[in-house]
Amino acid sequence: MTGIPETTALVRRLLPAPPEVVYDEWLDPAALADWMCPRPARCRGIESDPRVGGRLRIDIEEEGVEFYVTGEYLALDRPGLLSFTWACSTWPDPSHGSVVTVLLEPREGGQTLMTIRHTLLPAGLAGQHARGWEAIAGQLATELVALPGAPSS
Repeated sequence: MTGIPETTALVRRLLPAPPEVVYDEWLDPAALADWMCPRPARCRGIESDPRVGGRLRIDIEEEGVEFYVTGEYLALDRPGLLSFTWACSTWPDPSHGSVVTVLLEPREGGQTLMTIRHTLLPAGLAGQHARGWEAIAGQLATELVALPGAPSS
């Protein structure tokens, strides 16, 4: 028993950049397009209005199938926290709203411990989303290493 509800996906990853840099990556549509969709999926378009109440839409293509995610920003507290709703057009009920919360904690050497908690997922989808967020966290780590001024490993 893990203590995590079966409608929650939880991912933690140590990232090679300070929280301010990681936070900004989450709110920059051009940056999001590089790492947000777990490969082989690709972001085909991102609309983002990063303010509380602002909307988010991610258009995605995976192996010839097009779908989208929509949401609304719930909390933006730079550099440590952001939260937004998340609904996917492929879910059994595409209007079902889940919540993604990203916590960014500073660590030694200019690193960040990122925790992604995706709650209120439709039944049976937590494992798939945990794997997706794990892949996304890895892709973000790769992007952060490539940024100018990134700490060398």
